Amino acid sequence: MVIPLEDLIDRYIDELSNDNDFIELIELRKTIDEKYKKEILIFKTKEEAYLEAEKYQGYIDISNLRRELSQAKANLYAKPEVSLYFDLERKIQDKINQDIDRIKKSVSNKFTLSSDKSICHKFK
Repeated sequence: MVIPLEDLIDRYIDELSNDNDFIELIELRKTIDEKYKKEILIFKTKEEAYLEAEKYQGYIDISNLRRELSQAKANLYAKPEVSLYFDLERKIQDKINQDIDRIKKSVSNKFTLSSDKSICHKFK
């Protein structure tokens, strides 16, 4: 019996969302949102001002806005929970990328190119 791809994806997402790293990531996000409201607001405000001014870069000097945005970002990203959040996010993304690579390799190993350049399924 062939399991529909959507069902496999749902199973994968369920497994991923029950993983300890993913659960910790969600909890960290809640902590960051609550604990660093002020820093997040400052960062978003500076980012918005910079992005708006960037549209007029040829007409106005945005170096101060760039510096302020950089400082706000550094301040927020220096928080230990934020650093851990990004570490966990990278770890989870690496796992997903490895799984995708395994799927691609598994699928490509099931097929071969015949001498007439058509794709043939390998029967094992």
